[in-house]
Amino acid sequence: MRTETKCIEAGYTPKNGESRMIPIIQSTTFKYDTSEDMGKLFDLEASGYFYTRLQNPTNDYVAAKIA
Repeated sequence: MRTETKCIEAGYTPKNGESRMIPIIQSTTFKYDTSEDMGKLFDLEASGYFYTRLQNPTNDYVAAKIA
């Protein structure tokens, strides 16, 4: 595998039935079952995503690759 390919693909191993490449998450908001779940995110008592300008799975993946 060429170095350029490794820079893009290394570090992501899809599970059975998952996308071959890291998916680009384009959603601006994320669904939760209860307002309590959402409140825990705002209070920093739980980890997760609630608004893409603050954090989203694609940005986290790219940041981990750079670090």
